[in-house]
Amino acid sequence: MMILMLAALAAADRPVVVSSLTTQKLAQQCQGADSDPAFTFCTGYILGEFDSLSLAHQICPTSSVLTSNLDVVAEARKYLRAHAAKDTRAPAFVIRDVLRARFPCKRK
Repeated sequence: MMILMLAALAAADRPVVVSSLTTQKLAQQCQGADSDPAFTFCTGYILGEFDSLSLAHQICPTSSVLTSNLDVVAEARKYLRAHAAKDTRAPAFVIRDVLRARFPCKRK
């Protein structure tokens, strides 16, 4: 049984995400001013994604792309406001793609 489950997961065209958080729910948590400095669930989620992706070398923030925590959160909030209603992907993938576009890694 376990082998069949693993085979099904390996054959899936999308990664399996186990989370009750949807992109629409994250967008609701991220309502308000883009530059709001308050530490909220929204801010923590986005900055947590930023740190994880940065440590995994999936994004490459550099000193030439000066940014602040507020800039990172504001960019993600703008995307969520504009696209969350139509985006059915898990929020982790949505934020990942926003951050990859903002902080691309140069490929060798």
